[in-house]
Amino acid sequence: MKQAKEQLTIEEAERLCQLYMDCQLSVLEETELEYLLSQTELDSPMIQNTKELMAISRSVRFSESVKPQRNRRLLKWDLCTAACIAILLGCVTFLRNSHITDDAECIVFVEGHQVNSEQALKIAEADVAKMEQFMQTVAIQRSAEEAKVKHFINTIQR
Repeated sequence: MKQAKEQLTIEEAERLCQLYMDCQLSVLEETELEYLLSQTELDSPMIQNTKELMAISRSVRFSESVKPQRNRRLLKWDLCTAACIAILLGCVTFLRNSHITDDAECIVFVEGHQVNSEQALKIAEADVAKMEQFMQTVAIQRSAEEAKVKHFINTIQR
C-alpha cells in the first residue's frame, strides 16, 4: 500500500476516482482508494469530489425498515394477480347474472386446458376467496403504515 501511495500520479488517482464515480470498483477497491486518497497529498477537483462523495456515503445509514427490492416486486406481482382475479370475478359475475338462453354456450380455459362450467365456477370462487384474503392483508398493512405515520408525526410535533 505504501508503494502504491508513493508511485500514484495525479492521472492515476483521477482515473481511479472516475472508476469509483462510475461504480466500477469493488467494495474492497473502494476502501483501498479511500485510504489512498486520505493519505496522499495529490489534489484536483475530481479527487476532492470523490473524497466528498465517500464522506457522504460513509455518513448514510440505512434504517432497518427499508425493505429489499424483491418485496416490492412481490407486491407488484400481488397487485397484478389481484387485478386479474378482479377481472375474472367480473366476467364470472357477468356470465352468472346475464340472461343466457339455453342455446348459448360458455367455454372456459384454465392454463390452456378446457374446463367445464362447474370447475370454472369452483376456480372462480377459490380466486374470489384468495382476493378477499389479499385485500384484508392489504388493509392490515395499510392500517399499520398509517399508525406508523401518525406515531412519527406525533413524535415530531413534541
